[in-house]
Amino acid sequence: MAVSRNLWIPLAVLAVLGAAVVSYALTQRAAAPVAPTMSFTTLDGRHIRLEDLHGKVVMVTFWATSCPICMGEMPDLVETYRRYQPRGFELITVAMAYDTPEQVRNFAGSRGLPFPVVLDASGALARSFDDAKVVPTTFLIDKSGKLVSKTLGAVDFSKLRQYLDAPLRV
Repeated sequence: MAVSRNLWIPLAVLAVLGAAVVSYALTQRAAAPVAPTMSFTTLDGRHIRLEDLHGKVVMVTFWATSCPICMGEMPDLVETYRRYQPRGFELITVAMAYDTPEQVRNFAGSRGLPFPVVLDASGALARSFDDAKVVPTTFLIDKSGKLVSKTLGAVDFSKLRQYLDAPLRV
């Protein structure tokens, strides 16, 4: 009888710790910030509302034609978009206000960018996304509309692909 009583104490402690870990994880998940309610107008005049993309993993990248890191990322962005878009991934690239419409159109056209390209002429989009000033700045939004990550500088595409390849992600 003493042996079984001694087993209950560690089992009870493990159960309480397990419940605490699950509770903490759920609390942290629920506490994740929600992406701003935004509408984007692409260079070709399409309107995209973030709330219409619920159910998809969305990446919003702020970039500039004068940014070497941004230019270096474009082939990886194209590859990632082509690979994951059919599975429920959306990518919106937002050129900063200091780029002219002509610069952005020329760049997007010459590279044949397959994803939506937006020009943030007023800077309102950048302000709505945590006042993004550094380029590139990338936000990843999960299927429920919560911000999963914010990256200043180059995206780690191997980590991004691991995230997107996770079961039920996209």
